[in-house]
Amino acid sequence: MSKQNIVIYLLTSFILTCNCAFAANLDSIIKKSDLNKNSTIAVSVKDAKSGRVVYEYNEHKLMNPASVLKIFTMKSAYDELGKDYTFQTTVYADKNNNLYIKLGADPSLSTASLKTLMSNVKENYKKQVKDIIIDSSIIDDKQWGIGWMWDDDTNSLLPKYSPYSVNENKIDVSITPGTNGRMPEVKTKGDYHMSIVNLLKNGNNNSISFERKPWVSGDMTYVTGTIKSPASYKLPVSSPQRHFINTLNSVLSSSGMKYTGTIKTAPVPSGLNKIASVSSEPLDQLLANTLKNSNNFYSEMIFKTAGGHYAKSQGTTQNGVNMFNHYFSGIKSDKPVIVDACGISRNDLLSADWITSALNKIYGEDNSEEFISLLPKPIEGTLSDRLLNISLKLRAKTGTASGISSIAGYIDTKSNKKYSFAILIQNHAMSVLDVKRFEDELINEIYKM
Repeated sequence: MSKQNIVIYLLTSFILTCNCAFAANLDSIIKKSDLNKNSTIAVSVKDAKSGRVVYEYNEHKLMNPASVLKIFTMKSAYDELGKDYTFQTTVYADKNNNLYIKLGADPSLSTASLKTLMSNVKENYKKQVKDIIIDSSIIDDKQWGIGWMWDDDTNSLLPKYSPYSVNENKIDVSITPGTNGRMPEVKTKGDYHMSIVNLLKNGNNNSISFERKPWVSGDMTYVTGTIKSPASYKLPVSSPQRHFINTLNSVLSSSGMKYTGTIKTAPVPSGLNKIASVSSEPLDQLLANTLKNSNNFYSEMIFKTAGGHYAKSQGTTQNGVNMFNHYFSGIKSDKPVIVDACGISRNDLLSADWITSALNKIYGEDNSEEFISLLPKPIEGTLSDRLLNISLKLRAKTGTASGISSIAGYIDTKSNKKYSFAILIQNHAMSVLDVKRFEDELINEIYKM
């Protein structure tokens, strides 16, 4: 055997030995965990540059990814729309003194944005307004995803999404304890009326729950539990369209704008004069919020809009899914199943092997660093209190739902390798904190490689 072949043989043996020891350590962590007794754990680790498999465990099992899915739905939207894309809300005027508001599915649209828009309209348009006509055709009117849970209707992390969207379709609720034998008080802020059934009691702690009973009334919110000290909450509205119109009327009134007719809905005819518009931040900044803070509302609005752009038609979740499937069509792994953008649905299924293959596809593209930088690192967003010891070495997206935990992303190891990794855990009954600690133990072991 030549000297060169001996060197290659020794290096190969060394690498295999290291990989075997590394695999044994990960195997030991998994098999000693209480999670491994009655939950499903899947892990995949690959070299991000070469695609070489470094470690795998249940890597082909299809599992619920939770919010890890956002990495891939938002990457397909990012490539479709471009990082500089902005969501536009625009006002036009016709010859009959009607104003048309063309909604842009802007997930960040706020009362302040509408005030700016209407202030510009008032400055640029001096005629008496007859009707205000809203064009909501940019995306469809389906407000929740397939397989979402009805009892999440009051979950502030899952507001309904709609072309009629402002303030993330949530209102502020303040609750104060009662004094002198009186009941606690529940107040909603803003112009949206919501029927509140106040069943709260004064107590020794704050333990407050919100519930809607759609079989009784879709817009009646029951507040139960106990309250000791004042508290504030964000509560999703049940009717985004009514919420938007109420907010718009309030903005029109505060800006001194009046109209003599009514508010209607219709597409904007061609050839109208543009009066004013308001823009969102560029897409890359919106995605930073979406990925770092795991914003479900943003992800669904962006995905639908990008799907419409891809299909050259109205934005729908299905058009977004078609865009996603086209973007990741070249991956040779277990076929993914997705029905929403944010990963909330239990119908979403990905394997750990597919996730690392998709991460490697992203890493191999020219704009990879731009997009990867939008993922949270430790000290940011959902990683703000995790893995701080390797904060400069990790970019990853977490996922959490009832009985589900996941994390996936990129890690720069101590030996200066870049790995893609995915950890999926399903059907666990442990505390979220304990499950995240288990994930962190695995990631720290991967870092040592």
